[in-house]
Amino acid sequence: MPEGKRVQEMFSGIAGKYDLLNHLLSGGMDFYWWWRMARASGAAKGKRLLDVAAGTGDSSIALARRGSEVISTDFTHAMLRLGPMKFRQKKLESHIWASSGADAQALPFRNAAFDGITICYGIRNVENRAKAYAEFLRVLKPGGQLTILEFSTPVIPGFRGLYTWYSLQVLPRIGAMISGDKSAYTYLPESIRGFPDQRNLAREMEAAGFKGVHWTNLTGGIVALHVGTKT
Repeated sequence: MPEGKRVQEMFSGIAGKYDLLNHLLSGGMDFYWWWRMARASGAAKGKRLLDVAAGTGDSSIALARRGSEVISTDFTHAMLRLGPMKFRQKKLESHIWASSGADAQALPFRNAAFDGITICYGIRNVENRAKAYAEFLRVLKPGGQLTILEFSTPVIPGFRGLYTWYSLQVLPRIGAMISGDKSAYTYLPESIRGFPDQRNLAREMEAAGFKGVHWTNLTGGIVALHVGTKT
């Protein structure tokens, strides 16, 4: 089975428990990480942003709260269809539009359509990141910014060992117990371990054509924010 199809099916299977598990497994830190992402993205009134791999829409909500118009899109329809109810509850439905089935490697949007693009916990699931970066550059306006929020490599040695133990031993067990799908929460730490660290992801973005690339570690590097600009 192609990797993209496998990931799509896996996330479809856990969609209903995805939010609960995110909050539980992160110890509630995910809300802080969304807030930092939205602040780093430059989201503001008058800005039109594309939120790729938006899942159930928490990242889109964080952007819309800063006044932006947001296109919330995801490769997995079962995840994205949960967003509109949350948007209505937050009274943000007039700021967020859901667009299902969008593959980061072949975005269904015109050239230079967006002031910014965000992708949270999704870039490591893209089969061909070079294609995705090319698409991000295509649909960004000149001066537009790509903001990536992604699990990364902890920078504190003792903490790094503790996090590795938690992600390999504890996270899959809790994930399987609540979601009923052990494979999804075994895949998560494996995909993180195989993903570039902070410096190498920055180099990857630069090689793709983004300028001024920089990153910020959050919570000791469990996650990192990477930002790059289209010139």
